[in-house]
Amino acid sequence: MERVRVARPDDAAAIAAIYGPYVRDTAISFEETPPSIGEMRARIERTLAAYPYLVGEDEGDVVAYAYASRHAERAAYRWACDVTVYVAPHAHRRGFGRRLYSRLFELLARQRIHAAYAGITLPNDKSVGLHEAMGFESLGVYREVGFKGGAWRDVGWWQRVIGNGDPRGEPIPFRALSEGGLREREQET
Repeated sequence: MERVRVARPDDAAAIAAIYGPYVRDTAISFEETPPSIGEMRARIERTLAAYPYLVGEDEGDVVAYAYASRHAERAAYRWACDVTVYVAPHAHRRGFGRRLYSRLFELLARQRIHAAYAGITLPNDKSVGLHEAMGFESLGVYREVGFKGGAWRDVGWWQRVIGNGDPRGEPIPFRALSEGGLREREQET
């Protein structure tokens, strides 16, 4: 059975195992050293205080994850976030990215987030395809913004509007939503 649920700190080892090869073997992530399990656990905990962090499971094994994070420091950006999704290679093309993003956007809307942004190291046709299928629109490219794997890398930026454009309510931290039982609710798919 496949399902999407809120990540827990004890998912850190599985998430680190998915992410590590992207860091070590590709330019998809601009990190140069894969984070340890302890660092991944800390990242999950920090993220869940403010934003959703979700995992996709297949037969009880974590095979994908997605989360939101702060877009920028200035106060006026508080209705915006960055999003990312990673899927283990053996789980590609099975809909995990779509299911995770669909649930993530539902939660972000409940938090009063207006827009989500995704930076994609180019070329990456699979990621571009997923994001555009999920309603993201291309904004532009930062040319030669990162150096990894012996080459300068471009990053394309995509945006998806989530909210209705009415910023009268302050964004709600994810922890505040989850204290009402949201964290325990799981979505079966």
